Amino acid sequence: MVEDGIYRSSFPQPSNFSFLEALNLRSIVYLCPEPYPQQNWSFLSRKDLIVSTVRDTILKAVKVLIASVSEEYKQFAGAKSTTTDLKFIETFDVLTLRQGLNSIIYQYFASKKPRFKYIDENSQKPQLSFREVAIV
Repeated sequence: MVEDGIYRSSFPQPSNFSFLEALNLRSIVYLCPEPYPQQNWSFLSRKDLIVSTVRDTILKAVKVLIASVSEEYKQFAGAKSTTTDLKFIETFDVLTLRQGLNSIIYQYFASKKPRFKYIDENSQKPQLSFREVAIV
């Protein structure tokens, strides 16, 4: 038991069904990428349990998030709200923005500040001076 009424387990086998029945579960979150086995569906449908897969859970969360963001946009944009803006909000890819920002930051700091500064007053061979190291 993780918390009162919340349980974590390995994948339930038919031999576990009687134990699961005794727990009086209301829902099961399935975290495996494979399709849920038919024998388990049969057991769960007899008990009126709700089974949620990772994909389903994520999709529900994303739909709720998009709906709330869209509503917030409509509220603040008022008469200026457009379907093009809403479509942009719904299809916006945060990963692209993150990669772009990381690229800009790297280009700026990599060109302006060397990661290591080499100093040698006596020879042409560069040597690392720990007093002069600048790590970005």
